[in-house]
Amino acid sequence: MRSVTYWLKLFARWAIVSLSISLLLFVAAGTTRPPSLRHYLVTFSALLLVTMLSIDPGLAEERSRTFDRVATPHRFATGAFFLGTLALAALDIGRLHWFDHVPSSMRTRALLVFGGATTLEMWAMVVNSFFSPDIRLQPERGHRLITDGPYRLLRHPGYLAMLVSVPASALAIGSWLALVPAVAFCLVILKRVGAEEEFLQQNLAGYGEYMGKVRGRLFPRMVFRRYPCRELVSSNSASQGERRRP
Repeated sequence: MRSVTYWLKLFARWAIVSLSISLLLFVAAGTTRPPSLRHYLVTFSALLLVTMLSIDPGLAEERSRTFDRVATPHRFATGAFFLGTLALAALDIGRLHWFDHVPSSMRTRALLVFGGATTLEMWAMVVNSFFSPDIRLQPERGHRLITDGPYRLLRHPGYLAMLVSVPASALAIGSWLALVPAVAFCLVILKRVGAEEEFLQQNLAGYGEYMGKVRGRLFPRMVFRRYPCRELVSSNSASQGERRRP
């Protein structure tokens, strides 16, 4: 049962994050006029609230602990590059105007892609209550292998969502220049995926077997059944023979 205190803290964290991101972008842009900036902030804030309302309370507490322990090095790098992407995009469309010639239709499509990717990440977080920002086991919470939801198709759906959502953020706001820190973000994520794979394989029970069953790390691997040519020929001949019958 979630207490009133829990809900108050949740909405307070949501408000602080939403206001902080809005302040960062508006200060960087020097204006609140660009529609793409406002559309992105509304979408970001709405999806953030839905995510926070949907995830397990234990996961919310795990993700809110920033200074309780030594964090994974990749955590601060990804955070810096993500904020850098947003800030540089806002700076470009509001002040610099160097590479802000992203067509309006592309901005709209990029915002939809951002929304879809963030929804995938939210799905992964709802299914996986151990979706920690740090690479570690959580024995205090009964850490176990998760194979449901998107984890039936690929091993790291959350990271796939991040690899899509951050470059999409740059284009949704309207800056080609912001793709530079977005690419740096993606490179750090790819490095983190390798480190986490190795850690889980060595420390999480059943993960090695799971890797054998779910072959896709970041993209689903479709398995197609191959039929011998003879079966196809005989099948076609039979069907043609049936057509020739009076």
